[in-house]
Amino acid sequence: MSTPDTGRSPLLETLRGLVIPVYLPWMTGGLGVAMLVPVLPVYLKDSGLSFTLVSVVLAATGVGAMLGGLPIGALLARVGENRVMLLSLVLMGGATAALGINTAVIGLTVLRFVHGAGSVGLRLSRQTFVTRKVRADVRGRSLALMGGSMRFATLIGPAIGGVLADQAGYRWTFAISGIITLVGLIPVLASGIDKDSDDKGFDDKGFDDKGFVATVDGDNEAKLGLVAALRKHRRALVIGGIGPALVMSVRQGRLIILPLMGNALDLSNTSIGILVAVGTGADLLLFPVAGHLMDRYGRLTAIVPAFSLIGIGLLMLSTADTAATVTIAGAVMGIGNGMSAGTMLTLGTDLAPDDSPGQFLSALASVQNLGRILGPLVVGWFADAVGLRASAVALAVVMFLAITWIVVLIGETSEGHQGRFQRRSLDNRS
Repeated sequence: MSTPDTGRSPLLETLRGLVIPVYLPWMTGGLGVAMLVPVLPVYLKDSGLSFTLVSVVLAATGVGAMLGGLPIGALLARVGENRVMLLSLVLMGGATAALGINTAVIGLTVLRFVHGAGSVGLRLSRQTFVTRKVRADVRGRSLALMGGSMRFATLIGPAIGGVLADQAGYRWTFAISGIITLVGLIPVLASGIDKDSDDKGFDDKGFDDKGFVATVDGDNEAKLGLVAALRKHRRALVIGGIGPALVMSVRQGRLIILPLMGNALDLSNTSIGILVAVGTGADLLLFPVAGHLMDRYGRLTAIVPAFSLIGIGLLMLSTADTAATVTIAGAVMGIGNGMSAGTMLTLGTDLAPDDSPGQFLSALASVQNLGRILGPLVVGWFADAVGLRASAVALAVVMFLAITWIVVLIGETSEGHQGRFQRRSLDNRS
């Protein structure tokens, strides 16, 4: 059946339908996170922690995300995506606000663990929604905009966080960051939190004449249980998860090493926030390119050059010795990260099976979130053992390994663009 002719582009109709249920809560959650990017590593270092202990506290976010993935996958099938998102935002906002009233290392570590569990819930609830709703040939642009909205948050968040830390202190910065995260609850509560409300905002008569927006009925609920899904798709989970996990470790590591490099140069929190925001500005300008490349020419046309630029930027950072050269290196990484907007989300949705998309994506996220643990630990260990510059080189090496893994072992996942780098069969064979 077709939707009424509204005179609008089917793509624009799809994106419009995703604004309230996906982009707004995703961006407010991202803004709360981004405010802490230049602040939290410096706060921990100024509290007298070694680089290694700083990395342990920050890596706890990845541990929470990794361990929270599978329970959230089961929860998605039981209570629906909106309820999972509500819980996730509450966990993220509460854990962030509480950072200012707890100075013990163990307490800070627990709070970051809780935040990580909430963050993976937010991501999975929205990614599963898009997987169920959006057809593959427009999925790259839909998820690139999801990545772009996060990048907009990351553009303004570090500057806001840096200024707040200087003017109001760390405690108020953490409190305001938590409140902003909780603002994401408003569009969800306004649209209703029943399981069936996951389909609101889309026409209930099915695809339009070009098939851009899908409507999900009760028969499309996951057909496999969590354990059965993991067993059936274990090969795809491992191979499809490790490459993106390496990517995530580098992305996480660069957000730690940039403010630490600024701190080593004796820059103020405000200056560090601006330094991080400059890279994000370049990042924000290019996210539409990622979606266009993925949908028009294939996923690898965005992945390979984008991640290569991040690796090159890290090598530049390893030789930087002034605020200007650190900023340039950050901008190069920002350009690469902008070109990669939504690539890992799209890769996951391409691999997700029809019989258990939520369970598969939650398990895939658990594998990928190993990178959120590895990245901070690589930075902390190398910084204490050899120096911050060595940390940048180590992250660059990890990124080039990630590119090789994705190209050689996964290949092109977009149908119609599987030429030389045709997607490898990741299904388990009986």
